[in-house]
Amino acid sequence: MALFGNDNAELLRQIIGQLGQISSDLAALKQQVADQQLAIDQIRQDTTATLSTGLTENRAVIRDGLDRTRDTIGTPLTRISTELVAIRGDIGGLDSQLKKCAENVQARPAVAAAPLPEPEPAPAEQSDDEPAAEPAEPAEPEDRERGEPDSDILRAAAGIAHATVEAHRDTWAFLIQVAGNEQHFHIPGAVQDDDGFVSVRLSGPSLVAAITSLAHVTRDTKNPVTRAIADHIQNKITKAVQAIIDRPHSGDPGTPVRIVIDDRARPDDQPDDGEQPTTGR
Repeated sequence: MALFGNDNAELLRQIIGQLGQISSDLAALKQQVADQQLAIDQIRQDTTATLSTGLTENRAVIRDGLDRTRDTIGTPLTRISTELVAIRGDIGGLDSQLKKCAENVQARPAVAAAPLPEPEPAPAEQSDDEPAAEPAEPAEPEDRERGEPDSDILRAAAGIAHATVEAHRDTWAFLIQVAGNEQHFHIPGAVQDDDGFVSVRLSGPSLVAAITSLAHVTRDTKNPVTRAIADHIQNKITKAVQAIIDRPHSGDPGTPVRIVIDDRARPDDQPDDGEQPTTGR
């Protein structure tokens, strides 16, 4: 009997047909799997894009809310802090005046009980041959002997219409505490606060009051920290005013007075060409 008879040939054709059908089914299944994978990848990309967009929008909304909160609360808080420092300075000045009044009241009985000075003897007659005694020079005021700000600096500062002072909030609070009681120092109503770095505009009389008040603190205080802070701020203001004395000008055009109290180290790539300007941030 032949290996591939008529019956076996028919069976072989059926097997080949079934194998062809299986191959077609496998190809169709493979295409379905590829389509599903493509759909999954598209869904993943759409989901990632949606989440990223949502997070970006939420981040923008949160940042906008924080900025509004800082603008709404930060500026009033800075103004309140400035007013509190001024009030504290006024209270300190009143306390000092009360202490002086109490000392004067206590000293009055001692002054009343002091013996009267004896009359000075009449000057002896001077002969024509004796040289006339030279009159004694009047003593200078005690404040001038102990050191006062230079009068040229004060006159130049008084002529400034306005000067912009940029410093840390604590430095500005120190200046108000020192000069707030001086009658010519006017605390500005608007204070720009940029993350703790304030910018304020002072008039010429306020600069004069600040210089003299800082000089008195530097001269009289026994606290080395207070003396260092007061002396540093006074030097910054004095250097800015000295630039006006060296290069005087009135009206426009001209360089506005800008006092920046923000010392920094020189960059490594910059040559050492002398001291950096004190009126630039």
